[in-house]
Amino acid sequence: MTNGQVQIQQQTERQLQKLTPQQLLSARLIELPIVELEDRVKAELLDNIALEEGRDNEAATQEDDDNLNENDNLNDNDNRDGDEELSALYDDEDIPVYTSNTASSIDDERPVGDTKSFLEYLYSQINDFDVSPTQRTIIEVLIGSLDQNGFIDRSIDGISDDLLFKFDTDVTNSEIEQAVATLQKFEPAGIGARNLQECLLIQISRQMADADHNPARHDLLGLEHDIITNCFDKFRRQDTASVASELNTDTDRVKKAFEAIAHLNPRPGLALSESADMGYQAIVPDFIIETSPDGDISIDLNHGEVPELRVSRDYSEQLKQYQKAGTKLSRAALEAFEYTRMKVESARMFIESVRQRRHTLMQTMRAIVSLQRDFILTADDSRLHPMRLTDVAALAHIDISTVSRVRKDKYALVDGRLYPLDFFFLRSRTNADGEALSHQEVKQALSGLIDAEDKTTPYSDQALTALLREHGHNISRRTVAKYRGEMGIPPAGGRRQG
Repeated sequence: MTNGQVQIQQQTERQLQKLTPQQLLSARLIELPIVELEDRVKAELLDNIALEEGRDNEAATQEDDDNLNENDNLNDNDNRDGDEELSALYDDEDIPVYTSNTASSIDDERPVGDTKSFLEYLYSQINDFDVSPTQRTIIEVLIGSLDQNGFIDRSIDGISDDLLFKFDTDVTNSEIEQAVATLQKFEPAGIGARNLQECLLIQISRQMADADHNPARHDLLGLEHDIITNCFDKFRRQDTASVASELNTDTDRVKKAFEAIAHLNPRPGLALSESADMGYQAIVPDFIIETSPDGDISIDLNHGEVPELRVSRDYSEQLKQYQKAGTKLSRAALEAFEYTRMKVESARMFIESVRQRRHTLMQTMRAIVSLQRDFILTADDSRLHPMRLTDVAALAHIDISTVSRVRKDKYALVDGRLYPLDFFFLRSRTNADGEALSHQEVKQALSGLIDAEDKTTPYSDQALTALLREHGHNISRRTVAKYRGEMGIPPAGGRRQG
């Protein structure tokens, strides 16, 4: 035989799953955060003349049944099973990508990221307070002079001059201070602060008022308040050791407080539409979660500015008329029938996909809250449990890849603190006895070893690995280096002193 190439043909049998257009659209909408969903719905309303805003009376019963999925309460006795979910085993290439740079709003009761008219929203809140006409004028001037962060960056004297020369209103500094105090009670928390320190203190104080039923959380918030009040510069340098020494507490508590403060909003005014040219975009939560003194947890899905959708009655009626005519239709009428049918079916498919998104997001969030209940109620990072996509999928009775798409670019506002959904997913490791450990626990142990080391001869990553194993944390040197890097701790050479 010559040294030529030989072509061999083989037959193999594979089972491929091809999703329908309905499933692909549903999966894509599930992936979108609320900001992008708003833009996607607006685009669909413009593109499909058979789709319009409004409530479909025929679907009212179904919509009312779905309300349970959009506002839910969880307590210790809850044991809900989810429905079967669409499989989402597909490649990203199968789905068209829709992007948006527009911002969003939550409903009037939850003013987070309202970029349509954030200033108007602030002005409207004046009506919630019993203020005199003079105080109203002062507050309106204060709102109009907020910077892009939502701060008052002008002096009292400067504001007084504006009131006198532009509004012919002569007021005392005390009256201006009173108006500032009222403005600082507005939503979102932190608006009207004079600087970042005051902004954080406003948010912490408001959370303390809501945490009287939770002693552990109230105690941590008290420490946060002390840190920002007395050790603000040290906090900005992330100097946990100095803060712990000054406040006579241990470094672990200080680290927990630092982590909690990191979840506060340092720029509550970023939703100002007038500040869009600053290049900022407010993060809008997809879920709002609140706890009650008796341990109940409520979950709300943010609908933003997505309107009720229905199939155009005119087009539905046209379709019925075409169907009644049957074979009597002319060529032109047949083309019109096909066009109408395509638009009506597309509208129905889109409406169902939006409904499916709401249902699936709530199924997933209920499972996450159930698995991370201890953290939700305490806001204590050490109470986070190891949680994987498979855990949520099993509890919610949906596909793993669907859970992955739900958590993508989504945020939850938990008792006023903003968390990406990724925050709740912790991979677990095991100690020497095979017990599960979250990577948060391992990081805390690693941080403790580094804090206690001799800075003249700091531990190498290999030495830290050995010490962690002595404490029952079986992780590799590579993982130690990874965790150290994630915490912003330099290697041994960068920690050496003297």
